[in-house]
Formats: sequence, C-alpha cells, structure tokens
Amino acid sequence: MRKEGPVLLGLIAGLVVIVSNFFSGSALAVVKSRVDQYYLVTQAFICGVGLANLIVIHGNKVSRKREGYGYSYVLFASMAFMLIFGLFVVSSTTDPRFQWLHATTISPMSATMYSILVFYIASAAYRAFRVRTAEATVLLLAGVIMMLGRVSVGAMIHPKIPVFAQWILDWPNTAGMRGIQVGATLGGIATALRIMTGIERGHLGGSE
Repeated sequence: MRKEGPVLLGLIAGLVVIVSNFFSGSALAVVKSRVDQYYLVTQAFICGVGLANLIVIHGNKVSRKREGYGYSYVLFASMAFMLIFGLFVVSSTTDPRFQWLHATTISPMSATMYSILVFYIASAAYRAFRVRTAEATVLLLAGVIMMLGRVSVGAMIHPKIPVFAQWILDWPNTAGMRGIQVGATLGGIATALRIMTGIERGHLGGSE
C-alpha cells in the first residue's frame, strides 16, 4: 500500500478535477474546492522544501568556502529580507510597497538577465541560420525578415518588409504555435493518464 495508496489518491483527485470541469453540482463544487485547498497546501510545502534545500546547499558552500561563496551570503540576505517583508509588512501583491519592490529590484534584474541572454541567442541564431538545406534557407529568410520588420531599418529598406513580417507572425507562426500547443496538450493528457492509472510511478521514488 505504500505505493498503491498515493496512486489511488492521485486517481481520485484527478477524477474530481476532470469531472468537475464537465459537470456541475453543489457537492462536487465543495469537493473540488477542498482539493484545490489541498493543492495550495502542497505548493506551500514544496516551497518550504525548496527553501530548505537552498539553505543546505549554500550553507555547505559557505562553510567550505568554495569559489563564489560570497554570492551565497547575498542569497541568504535576499531570502531573509523577502520572507520577513512578505510575512510581516505587505498584505498582498497589490500592496504599493510590494509593487515598488518589484519595480525596483525584480524587473531590473530580469531585464539584466535577458539582456545577457541576447548574446547567446545571437550565437545560436548564427549557427542555425547557415544555409545548407532548403529548410535552413526558409528559416534564414524568415528570420531576416522578422528582424528587419521589427525595427525601423526594415521600413527604410522597403515599406513592405514590416507588413510581410507581420504576416509571418500572424499566419505561419500562429499555425506552428497552435500545432505545438496541441501536441504539448496531448502529451500532458497522456502523462496525466499514466500517473492516474499508476503506469508512471517515477514521482513516487524508484523506477518500478
């Protein structure tokens, strides 16, 4: 029962969520609301496990004074500050103080990270845009048109370039993204069914 019990609980919870999306009823709504509450509790527990894991890993790094252990001090200070700030200072994410903190810390750091990633993206694009096959040629042309169509230089070269770039974004790109989304959804459904029926048990620990 050590593994059959979690599988049975997962099957029941999954069936409750699935059935509640197709049928309505007061009793079913109450059960789904309770399952959602359990889900939030589980999320909070997972966050606590992640926090403990970070403390153990970086605490070990600091105690052994490994390379870059100074950044671990910054991590500890940031976690302590945000934990105290979130528990005792702000009441919700709509609090003006939280919005100020988000605008002055998280947003600039996110922008910095993405600006650094631009160089890696440019390097990957250079390797991917080598004309070797017909598919690579189409990719190269579409990429060049999209890059030119997103900046003012493209309109200066030819006024139709931004129009064609928007057409690529609206039609071929949308069609490709929908295909990816459909495939990802079918894969998610298949994985959920494997977990609910007990075929996939990797999340329980072990390979059986």
